[in-house]
Amino acid sequence: MFDILHNWHDEHAHRILSRCVEAAQPAGRVLVIEAAGGLRANSESDLSMLVIFGSRERRINEFRTLASPHGLVLDAVTDLTDERCLLEFQFAAGQ
Repeated sequence: MFDILHNWHDEHAHRILSRCVEAAQPAGRVLVIEAAGGLRANSESDLSMLVIFGSRERRINEFRTLASPHGLVLDAVTDLTDERCLLEFQFAAGQ
């Protein structure tokens, strides 16, 4: 997914991830490209996301938390550009 999860609030983001998990099981991966970083997005960006989409920018740890209930663990983070990174999720052992 490219720039999908960042502009949905948690309820819809979980629905999106549920569908990805259905498609990827049993041995697939879920790839997410987002403007995610180790630090919280700036206030202006967060406010824009709230007003326009009812959401907020997420940090890498927040994507990890979002994916966890779906049996996904963050396997790798790769910087693609100054603004985007690839988050690679795989199924947790025993899933």
